[in-house]
Amino acid sequence: MHDPVHRDDPSYAWRLLITLLAGQVVFGSTMTIIGASLSDIAEDLGTTNATLSWAVTAPFLGLAAGTTIFGTLGDLWGHRRMLILGLTVFTAATGVCGLAWDAFSFIAFRALVGLGGAMMIPNGMAIMMAAFPVNQRARAMGWFQFGAVGGPAIGLVTGGALVDALGWRAIFAVYTPVTAIGLLASVLVVRPTRKGEAKPVDIAGAISLVATVVVLMVALDRGATLGFDHPVALALLVLVPMAIGAFVAIEQRTAHPMIPLEWFRRRNYAGPVVASATANAAYMGGFILAPQLLQERYGYTLTAATVFLVIRLISYSISSPVGGRLTAVQGERWTSCLGSVLVVLAMVSFAAGSLADAVVLVVLGLALAGGGLGVAGPAYQVSVVGAVPMANLGAATGMFQTLTSLGTAAGIQVLVLAVGDEATGAAFANAFWLGAAVAAVGVFGALAISSTNSASMK
Repeated sequence: MHDPVHRDDPSYAWRLLITLLAGQVVFGSTMTIIGASLSDIAEDLGTTNATLSWAVTAPFLGLAAGTTIFGTLGDLWGHRRMLILGLTVFTAATGVCGLAWDAFSFIAFRALVGLGGAMMIPNGMAIMMAAFPVNQRARAMGWFQFGAVGGPAIGLVTGGALVDALGWRAIFAVYTPVTAIGLLASVLVVRPTRKGEAKPVDIAGAISLVATVVVLMVALDRGATLGFDHPVALALLVLVPMAIGAFVAIEQRTAHPMIPLEWFRRRNYAGPVVASATANAAYMGGFILAPQLLQERYGYTLTAATVFLVIRLISYSISSPVGGRLTAVQGERWTSCLGSVLVVLAMVSFAAGSLADAVVLVVLGLALAGGGLGVAGPAYQVSVVGAVPMANLGAATGMFQTLTSLGTAAGIQVLVLAVGDEATGAAFANAFWLGAAVAAVGVFGALAISSTNSASMK
């Protein structure tokens, strides 16, 4: 087997990074285009926007439920094997989405996309982090984010024209070949990876984790749809702490836990997990509310309001390499704090833009939110990777992704709920102040991080 860092061929790591971007770009791009084209797809499939919104939720549900499990399996069976399997599922699922005949089939195929992503993302990240020396990981993550976020920005700009000209099925006709090329490139470029130490798979832990994630995600969705005082939503919310307790109890008792709970006592693991989950909660909550604010407060059309969102994606993309460089020079703690503070300021700017007659404050909020996550993202990832043994990279990055996804989903629902049905400037402002408070928790998570990737390591 090759040495994980591949010092015999330093260029391999960068070839690997470019290769792994294909799946990330397609996942993000299709999510943004589908979200913007939901009404067209619903009309063609003879369903409602409310029903088809599950097509947006389903991939995130698959990611949240599967990344930790498939990351762990990658640690045991080899990350390359799981990556190739994930890309295969992802490519096939992307293709069949364009063949969907009704709402149920489309939602099912989108869930399959999430399943492929859950195999692909943690194992691809583990392979990439192992391929780069410690002092280059932040820089690599910065450029990886640049491509992964830049793709959806292009998709958001061009997707509407593509759907208008050729219909929504053209989305998948265009992007399926891209994922197929990424799959072929991965087969050719990604080198064999070591299998982990043979040990039993923590099946009970996996089942309890999936149950916890599904119950929480469905509770949030039903609460947003039916109201959190509805008996169904309340029953699901009551089950959440029970499911969490069951997962913790199982992991404490098993000899080979999927996720060693002592990781959460490590500042460089728990800190970025808290910071990422809360920052993404505010970030995505603001992303969902911003176009509504532009329509209700400033009178923009949906198309015009959607175009404003490109500002956030461009800001995120451009700031990502900057975040990688800052992490390498200043360390994870300083850079994580900077990014988290920028997200807080973004929420404050949104709140001010909700009350004042100044659309520039909304634009500033979008730019600050994208810049904050772009700067902090590499620092979060590098801190997590450095906090666990190399043999557990898949499980560690998978759990990080799972908790970030849960934070994102919770943030969207809580901020939307905070606005309520009034949709007044004051209601939007209250929601964004709540987002600022959530993001502020992330600052404390960032402060807990101890820098290890500073310039002194170069």
